[in-house]
Amino acid sequence: MLIRIGLGCAMLLLAGFLGVRNVTGADAETWDGTIVQYGRMHEAIGQQQHQGRVELKTLVERPHFYGVAALARLEGEVTILDGKVTVTCVDDKGRLEPDESTPLDNSATLLVGAYVPAWTEHKVTADVAFDELDQFLADAAAKAGVSTEKPFVFTLEGEFSGARLHVINGACPLHARLRKLELPKERQPVEVELDKIRGTVVGVFAKDAVGDITHPATSTHMHLVFTDGKSDKTITGHVEQIGLLRGVTVRLPK
Repeated sequence: MLIRIGLGCAMLLLAGFLGVRNVTGADAETWDGTIVQYGRMHEAIGQQQHQGRVELKTLVERPHFYGVAALARLEGEVTILDGKVTVTCVDDKGRLEPDESTPLDNSATLLVGAYVPAWTEHKVTADVAFDELDQFLADAAAKAGVSTEKPFVFTLEGEFSGARLHVINGACPLHARLRKLELPKERQPVEVELDKIRGTVVGVFAKDAVGDITHPATSTHMHLVFTDGKSDKTITGHVEQIGLLRGVTVRLPK
């Protein structure tokens, strides 16, 4: 199912530059470089080993967790932003269904994230197209002193263009398209296109991690959290593509 939202704002093909601010968060603490991971993409998606591997409530017992996840049995998407858990599934009528009452009771089959107590903050000063985003993030990390040789968590906050998202419903649409598989109706995801949207992206940058942390042809695994304009509910989805508009705030681990 494809849902189109927005006013038709095209992505702008301009290189991105950063305006850098100093640290946000706790001045005395820094990220220790540890990535938390449960499951791998090729296991959970390719091999259908999508049993629950970690309870979400155990991850937020310690403060400042940020991560992206797929629910057990690939039944929905999860984003954790500074310990706040957002879960979105697909109901039996093919509509997005936020779990607002008991999100912590869910388990994830695939999860990647980190405990980040403090961040450096950077402003995007020119629009960044999706096909430039991986390199943009790598350059921003290098400028901020974050190594790109190991995975790291980042966030993006502000207004985005050309966003394409999906919420899984028992199977991954990207994997299905790659394998040229037709998903049965009861396993079809909800796919969303947003020409322009304001929200927050939580992501993991992981170079050469295809099949482990990322899908093919990208160094990022990203989820978008935003407020649905019709229901006023908080939604999250896996980002297939997204562009950054000028003014977006990039946060990198301190």
